[in-house]
Amino acid sequence: MNSRNGNLDAIITIGRTAMEFTPPEHPQHHLSLINLADLLSERFNKEWAKEDLDEVITLKRNASECMSPGDKQRGAIHLKLDESLSQRFRSGGALADLEEIISLRRIVSESTPARDRCKPLLNLADSLHEKYQKLGSVDDIEEAIRLVHTASQFCPAAHPGLA
Repeated sequence: MNSRNGNLDAIITIGRTAMEFTPPEHPQHHLSLINLADLLSERFNKEWAKEDLDEVITLKRNASECMSPGDKQRGAIHLKLDESLSQRFRSGGALADLEEIISLRRIVSESTPARDRCKPLLNLADSLHEKYQKLGSVDDIEEAIRLVHTASQFCPAAHPGLA
């Protein structure tokens, strides 16, 4: 282990301690969860330890649950959680991860202002298409097609082939 990884490990230990000493009812508890998740994510990107990615996902879920539905940071946490779940899904292909990705993408698309909804809708359509490829559910592909059509109404200039 080089000193750089040792330093990151030490910082992660400090992050764990900070999280443990921040009670769940504390208004900033979610920040300790997010900070630790970010540190573990950094280590995962260097070492590709599945345990780190699993913990990152758990911490991000917990952080999201600690935040009020109207909190502006919650959307960013959902996007980061989506990214982590997508990484794990690509490496393991667990259907439960894909289901959670779909759920998160629904939340993100519903909470995004209409003028910015194109990309979230297309992301949701992509995940439904992926589910269709795995399970063959006609409902999933039909919904994906409807979402692409709806997305084209929000961004027809950016995607002339969708209109």
